[in-house]
Amino acid sequence: MQKLKAVLSKYKSIPIQARASFWFLICGILQNGLNVITLPLFTRLLTTEQYGLSSTYFAWSDLIVIVCTLRLSYGVFDKGMIKYTEERDKFESAILGLTTTIAVSMLGLFLLFHDFVEKALGMSFVLCFSLFSIQIFAPALLFWTARNKYEYKYRKFTIVTICTSVICTVGNLLAVLTVNYDRGVTKILSYQIIWCAVYVVFYIYIFAKGKTFFRKDIWKYALGFNLPLIPYFLSTLILDKADRIMIGYFCGNSDVALYSVSYNLGRLMVLLTSAIDSTFTPWIYQKLKNKDIKNGKKVTFGIMLAFMALASMFMLFAPELIGIFAAEQYKSAVYIIPPVAASYFFVMMYNIISKVEFYYEKTKAIAFVTAAAAVLDIVLNYFAIPRFGYIAAGYTTLISYIFMAAGHFVLSWRISKKNNINKDIFPWKSLCLLSLLMIAVTVSVNLLYSNTLLRWCALAAIVAVLIVFRRKLADLIKTIGKKESISEGEN
Repeated sequence: MQKLKAVLSKYKSIPIQARASFWFLICGILQNGLNVITLPLFTRLLTTEQYGLSSTYFAWSDLIVIVCTLRLSYGVFDKGMIKYTEERDKFESAILGLTTTIAVSMLGLFLLFHDFVEKALGMSFVLCFSLFSIQIFAPALLFWTARNKYEYKYRKFTIVTICTSVICTVGNLLAVLTVNYDRGVTKILSYQIIWCAVYVVFYIYIFAKGKTFFRKDIWKYALGFNLPLIPYFLSTLILDKADRIMIGYFCGNSDVALYSVSYNLGRLMVLLTSAIDSTFTPWIYQKLKNKDIKNGKKVTFGIMLAFMALASMFMLFAPELIGIFAAEQYKSAVYIIPPVAASYFFVMMYNIISKVEFYYEKTKAIAFVTAAAAVLDIVLNYFAIPRFGYIAAGYTTLISYIFMAAGHFVLSWRISKKNNINKDIFPWKSLCLLSLLMIAVTVSVNLLYSNTLLRWCALAAIVAVLIVFRRKLADLIKTIGKKESISEGEN
């Protein structure tokens, strides 16, 4: 009992930022872990054609989210938490009113022109209708999640995430197993229906708490901040989703399935980017607000170095991952994982350095750089996929992410220089070196897939290095976890 009390006492002494980061990471592992656990089941229950349809549907879904909600849960939301500190309930409720208005309008337009939309998306009326109708309620959970992350209310967030993720994942799987209908369509619709029930609960909760549907100043602020970012949001989604849509167009849904399995495994890296970003964002914003950016170089370099090591490990373990989580026909898709994992390294980089751009509200420049990368991705895919097949899409996406990270790198450096913080906030030269090393590792790993012994030796070496430097990593977490002028809230 004494030992338990001592452990609890030590846990409570940990800064709230560090505790929150830990639980956000656990939730990310759970959410992505459930997807990975069910992956071998779905790849065996569904044909490659059905699995490909599901992947294409959710690729379109993520793009339509931006059109219907302006992705107000990102960008303006964190800024709004600062601007409307004393009216956070009203702010949250008002922007939910704004997304509701937009989503209902877009649903109406779909109903008027549904024939055109169905042909453009290559899906039935029911699937297309579900894409638009769910956007009325979906932002509610996004806003609730964003606010709890910002305020470090990790207990509520953790409980809700665990319950909803388990219930929805199990429900989706049971529907595929028991419903006597096309399993690809069943997987899609059961997923949407179950999650919609969850969204409605939070939708009612936010309006009941905030009691505000329309407020002119909040709507004006939110639209003014996020509208210039729409090209940015669309561009980031195009970079993430256009490959699957274009593979489906040029090669068919079966190749989409092969690509998506590897891409979904690669997305395990997302849990790291999400956990780091949810802790780093309020930390760096508070640093910039207080004009105290010491430790900026140390923290950034440590994050990117650790991320590069983990991405390399993920690449090296790719053949085993494919063998465990996918059927035999997906074996050749292993060569997609290296460029996908490397892509997330550059996603992590631009997520970090772009905080300067977001803080100083350079939204037009952000949108321009990201839109240029998206156009590059589409052009490269257009020429590469028909000639080299679906594997080429992994490398066109990597090239586009490198281009985008480089663009944001230059833009952030200029903004930092203008505000006299460029020498302290990021280790610019070191980030360039790490980027070159990441590219070299990506190319080299492909050559190691034919030599299992050498590949495992390389994997063991990286693990050994991480173990040796584990204390430095712990110090890095403590640095971010040091309390600034941020309220804990009720946890």
